[in-house]
Amino acid sequence: MINDQAPAAAPVRDDAPPVTGSAVGRISIGLLVLAFAGVTGLFAPLLVMASDGCYEGDARMICSTGGQQIVGGLPMAAAFVGALLAVVGMGSKSGAAWRCLLAAPFLLVLSWVVSLAIAGA
Repeated sequence: MINDQAPAAAPVRDDAPPVTGSAVGRISIGLLVLAFAGVTGLFAPLLVMASDGCYEGDARMICSTGGQQIVGGLPMAAAFVGALLAVVGMGSKSGAAWRCLLAAPFLLVLSWVVSLAIAGA
């Protein structure tokens, strides 16, 4: 005996949201910003070594204790905040995501400019 009234297959439901170009763009840019933050955190504090040529009575900013602390600490702080902004930018779906992803590289570049200005002056 053949049962012609077999139950129909349950419909397949796909509740996952589609990956859009905007999400892929946010994640790609966020990863680039994270890489830039990593490079900044690793290498920018090495600009403190510009003080090797200092002698007693040298008036350059890098030869002062405060200048060395700025050059050593500012890039580390900027790298941490930049990485945090990048992660928030990648995870958020609002307009704040793009603002975070734009603010992070600006902050990192600003830390490089200030550190280089102090180390090179």
